[in-house]
Amino acid sequence: MELQTRTIRAVIFDIGGVIVKSPFLAISSYEQSHHLPANYINVSLSKHGPLGAFQQYERNEISYTEFIDKWTLELNDVTANNKAYREYLTRRHLDTRMVLPSKTRVDGEELFKQMMKVAEEPNRCVVDLVKWLRQCGYKVAALTNNFQNDEGKVQGNVLTKLFDEFVESSVVGLRKPDARFYTHACNLLDVSPEEVVFLDDIGKNLSAAKRLGMTTVQVEIGREQEAVDAVKRIIRTRGALAPKL
Repeated sequence: MELQTRTIRAVIFDIGGVIVKSPFLAISSYEQSHHLPANYINVSLSKHGPLGAFQQYERNEISYTEFIDKWTLELNDVTANNKAYREYLTRRHLDTRMVLPSKTRVDGEELFKQMMKVAEEPNRCVVDLVKWLRQCGYKVAALTNNFQNDEGKVQGNVLTKLFDEFVESSVVGLRKPDARFYTHACNLLDVSPEEVVFLDDIGKNLSAAKRLGMTTVQVEIGREQEAVDAVKRIIRTRGALAPKL
């Protein structure tokens, strides 16, 4: 968590891994059940950068079918994935002599459905925090890298009523950690980044927010209540409005 000194007027929340359970739980389970090294799929997902299938789908640049086809190919590119995974092991000072898969059969559609199923379950303590903040008079927004299905219905519509603004990568055409995406959310809320607390579960998304001047709180799996408590401490010490006890 990074503390600033500007008065806080708004709080911005990620969705997956913050408001709802983390899709990474499904990825971890899939890796275990298919005898893949820990974080092997996560490394594959991130190695492609902004041109990866997942990233393109979050910006609504490709259809669901195109996404599944491209992502499945990426997930099973063992040459590229093994290279990226060994680099990951080196960065983490782990055993680079680990035996890696010579072939994988990751079903992109099956994995994606499992991820979305996990993300249907809310983190109740964080949802209650959103409601508390609104009762106190604070502006709250969601800032989410998400998807639209082929019928154009945005996943997670049931959550939109929780927030003053629900800002979606699949609608805006930008995604975290692009600084323009954060700035867009601030403009909608009519606040400066220095007046915002931002919650996310991914380090690079938090780093981007911090560079803009936001106060950041990381939400870790199984430690959601700690993040809630951290936000309440910030509001009580730096909030522009008196909190409700």
